[in-house]
Amino acid sequence: MSGSSLPSALALSLLLVSGSLLPGPGAAQNAGFVKSPMSETKLTGDAFELYCDVVGSPTPEIQWWYAEVNRAESFRQLWDGARKRRVTVNTAYGSNGVSVLRITRLTLEDSGTYECRASNDPKRNDLRQNPSITWIRAQATISVLQSESSTLQ
Repeated sequence: MSGSSLPSALALSLLLVSGSLLPGPGAAQNAGFVKSPMSETKLTGDAFELYCDVVGSPTPEIQWWYAEVNRAESFRQLWDGARKRRVTVNTAYGSNGVSVLRITRLTLEDSGTYECRASNDPKRNDLRQNPSITWIRAQATISVLQSESSTLQ
């Protein structure tokens, strides 16, 4: 081996070793929360917004779920236009996923636990999988109290 090919071989070896130790720009990264929803207390007739910001590679899918007070085991998915069009879900995907859940004209029945779920697992929607394995979750409790103006009417 000539002296000039040894440094090239060494450089190639270092490149291969360092390349295997560091993830490249397209490498998978588990989903994680940058911003999660915050609990609030509101009055009937008011509105609230919950924010959820997630990162991961590929960019995680975001879903919103709801469970009534004292029924935390029975979550139901929320969607844009639900609850007589009082629910708005705006989600944007780029290098991260950002979603805003907004509910207007609050009623006492809107009290409960709201959950932002995120996953970038390719099998996340496979019904044979345990959903708790593939989805990360962040919760906020919304308490809706009767407003004085509603009780006077």
